[in-house]
Amino acid sequence: MTNLMKKIRHRRFKIKTNNELRFVVETSTGSRLEMTVDNLSLMGIGCWLTGTLKEEMGIQLGQIIPSSKLTTPNHEFALGRLVARSIHEDDAKNTFIGFSTVDAKVPLDGSLSIYFDHELDDSDSPFDLELSPGKFSLASFAENHSSNVDLFSKVHQFNVFMKDWRKTSKFSYMNVRKPSMGQRVSLSKVRRNGRNDYVIMGSNDYLGLASHPRVLDAAKKAVDQYGFGATGSPLTTGVSEVHMELSDYLAKLFQKEKVILFNSGYAANLGLISGLTQAQDLIVADMLSHASIQDGMQLSRATSRFFKHNDFVHFEKLLTESRDQYSGCLAITEGVFSMDGDGPQLDEFVNIAQRHKARVLVDEAHSFGVVGPTGLGTCEKFGVINQTDLIMGTFSKICGGIGGFVATSEEVANWLYFWSRAHMFSVSIPPSTAAAALEALRIFREDMTILNQLRQNIQHFKNGLASLGYRLPAQHESAVLPVVIGDEQKMEVMNKVMMDAGVFVIPIVYPAVSRTQCRFRFTVMATHTVSDLDYVLNVLELAMEKADFRFSDSVKSGAHKKAA
Repeated sequence: MTNLMKKIRHRRFKIKTNNELRFVVETSTGSRLEMTVDNLSLMGIGCWLTGTLKEEMGIQLGQIIPSSKLTTPNHEFALGRLVARSIHEDDAKNTFIGFSTVDAKVPLDGSLSIYFDHELDDSDSPFDLELSPGKFSLASFAENHSSNVDLFSKVHQFNVFMKDWRKTSKFSYMNVRKPSMGQRVSLSKVRRNGRNDYVIMGSNDYLGLASHPRVLDAAKKAVDQYGFGATGSPLTTGVSEVHMELSDYLAKLFQKEKVILFNSGYAANLGLISGLTQAQDLIVADMLSHASIQDGMQLSRATSRFFKHNDFVHFEKLLTESRDQYSGCLAITEGVFSMDGDGPQLDEFVNIAQRHKARVLVDEAHSFGVVGPTGLGTCEKFGVINQTDLIMGTFSKICGGIGGFVATSEEVANWLYFWSRAHMFSVSIPPSTAAAALEALRIFREDMTILNQLRQNIQHFKNGLASLGYRLPAQHESAVLPVVIGDEQKMEVMNKVMMDAGVFVIPIVYPAVSRTQCRFRFTVMATHTVSDLDYVLNVLELAMEKADFRFSDSVKSGAHKKAA
């Protein structure tokens, strides 16, 4: 039985008639009684006893039954002690007995469910669940595995939870954007005074290029030239001249022989890791690696190991202990980590990997367009572009679009063309997307003022947070600025204040981060004005007052340790 099932109260399950499910008890006098099961609940059993008079069965109200079990032709479920809670006879002198369990709960979420008298698509669900968002989280479902015969039982449970979750101020997801673009957007969610405009502080469009006139014109022109979509995978009909132009531009940018395009950054990591590694190989990655990296590792048949976040002593220890037991080895880290906004000492990472004959993959999704002398990322910052075997990037951050890429050698790229299933069996990004990304990259390289403005905005927001008592590390340079609160209840109050005031920022809660590390994940754009950022800081201060929160509180709880 799962932990989730232990916490949830169910109504009674009526049992089908004419089945082989039986309930057996042994009384304190040593008599053995076999009964027909009428209904089950998580904490109780209702049974019929036939052929034995009530006064003969040896069970009294309130009596503890020392031993009991449910039996089927193939299974036996020991339940231990019971208490008799109700006893009555019908007109035919059959005796009904209701028991409650003492030692164990009834394993409803398992093979017993095939005996429940309901249809799989019954609108009157057998589950009557109490799933308060104050007690449960996404982790309640992610960490528990349903074994109910109905595949959709867990779906129903989650739906009950989500309906109440959406009513709380914790839920700031799946907001629908009305026609709008840039650093100020309109949402379908109406806020105070009937307004629906918001300063967006959770956008991936760090440089604000998604709404740049040249980028929009490039996309429109490509639609006129190529139509709506790519019409196929990269190996069939999905490559156009603009795709090739984009690949060549990126290859020159990163000083690599070839760039292979994917239709998302997620697909790039998934396809790269699973396509390149095999059963006899080893993968060693930072424990805070993005979900796409972790999923690629799971999909791979290679052995996976994780080192403590940015802890290269631990990284080298793992390689020293395990490297000689495997054939190839892939070492993975990120230029900027998406939840904390920090990055590694990348030259040290690369040196350790090379000493142990490991190939290096760096995910530059959040650092490309932000970090480094010219914004090429953390590899550029530490001067290790040539020493990095695989550089993964996306178009979602540098130009607010969609798509991913891997810059590498021609040999590796050619291998991935045919052995990366995420590349081979998935449609290419539309030519219009490729054209828009290419134009955004050209603007990025031509006009350093955009990058400089982003960096000024990041520093301004950091200074503002410091004035409120929250100090990010002095070396923090990414557009991701996590503000750790550490108290989900206070964060809910703060989130409502900010949404009502027109500040759209994403609350990150358990299980995406630990409960004591819940946070607001602010992201800064180059197109934010100083007034935008000052307004957000003022609203954050107001939200802290409303929630009776100070950053010293999170320091005391240990939640603020990464930002101290």
